[in-house]
Amino acid sequence: MLPVFDTPRVRGLYSSLADGWIYLNAQDFPQIPERVSSAAARSFRIAPLLETQEASGGAHSRQPQPGRRVGESFIDAARTAIADLTGARKECVIIGPSRASLLDNLATALSRRLRLGEEVVLSRVDDPANITPWKRAADLYGAKVRWAEADLGTGALPAWQYTELVGAQTSVVAVSAANRLVGTVTNVRAISETVRAKSNALLVVDVNSYAPYRPVVLDELRADVVALDMSSLGGPSVGALVFRDQKTLRSLVPYFKAKDVVRGPSLEEARELLEIGGVSEGLLGAVPEAIDHLAVLDDAARGTRRRRVRSGLPQLSKHLTNLARRAVEGLQALGTVHVIGVDGDVANDDGEHGVHGAFDAVDRVPRFAFMVDGVPAPVVEQRLLASGVVTGVVRPGESMLLSRMGVFEDSALGGAVAVGLAPHNTAHDVDHMVRAVASLR
Repeated sequence: MLPVFDTPRVRGLYSSLADGWIYLNAQDFPQIPERVSSAAARSFRIAPLLETQEASGGAHSRQPQPGRRVGESFIDAARTAIADLTGARKECVIIGPSRASLLDNLATALSRRLRLGEEVVLSRVDDPANITPWKRAADLYGAKVRWAEADLGTGALPAWQYTELVGAQTSVVAVSAANRLVGTVTNVRAISETVRAKSNALLVVDVNSYAPYRPVVLDELRADVVALDMSSLGGPSVGALVFRDQKTLRSLVPYFKAKDVVRGPSLEEARELLEIGGVSEGLLGAVPEAIDHLAVLDDAARGTRRRRVRSGLPQLSKHLTNLARRAVEGLQALGTVHVIGVDGDVANDDGEHGVHGAFDAVDRVPRFAFMVDGVPAPVVEQRLLASGVVTGVVRPGESMLLSRMGVFEDSALGGAVAVGLAPHNTAHDVDHMVRAVASLR
């Protein structure tokens, strides 16, 4: 049994909450912990300074590097922290301005895998960040795009369809571990087993909406590459690609382009291929603190940062899932609210269809979207703001999944209201949101 999540202590880690707003918009703008903002300010200040030189002593002392700036150490510290978050090796971590730009660089680097006759499998539940680069590269180099479709009743992505989608011609499979808006979690492990059995395709998994709530374990996902933005964790605007092993990373550089054609491409050459466009050293200095924040969610956890992250996130996930369930059930009780993917037409185990109102019908992270009968989403958002609650609005064209689920069919409603929970949220927060929505009647 997991320990009780210590919400008061965790709320104390966010100085921004002193402004009085209730923030339920983690899907768009997560609050930044005080330790992260302080680290960024300090990193910008000290990055141009030279490291203090220490007198070396003993055979195992680090070789002094006179003239080395403090900021040069930030990228190595950021790689190590992201490796601790994902269970990878730090030399397999690629850092860039955003996961979207890094995925775009990756798609370009894989041009020889996306030529005529090859296939790319994409998913309708993914964010544009993990769709647009692959679709653009496929159109440019001649590969055929095949689509995995969502269950329109729940928004979940059935893994069984990949048995038909993946074949010998498949070169890349891109999929999200969780949907940003309705929170449905994808069975990436089942998809990876299908990919390994039927092809030599590269499996690229977007964990951006998954990592804030659950531990990312590359060995369990069996992904070749995972992508995320540190900002989704309340960190700085830094993106990362994490490769499962060195061989996969080095394979991006053709042998004939390597400096040493005998030994093949080096890790440095592969990283240089993807890390186009540098990241501010000041931002990099705050990356370790964003991961450290996850590591202190469980106050009783001991050991390495990786172990503490894996200990704290299950507690957080259980706590926030309970809050999301409470919010959804409260909205459903109003009778005028449709919670997308929860109140849909869902097939049961016998294949019969009916209205299924359970939040737990499918695996979810604590995010959801809803519509109020006859009330435009921007109006709902403004009423919530007037009550001190910050959410978000998903407008037409912003989500392929919600579009296919029919959310944007009535243009007068202007989309749906999106809610994303974060470590600082409480039962009072979600209850206050439900009361504000109820006042619309």
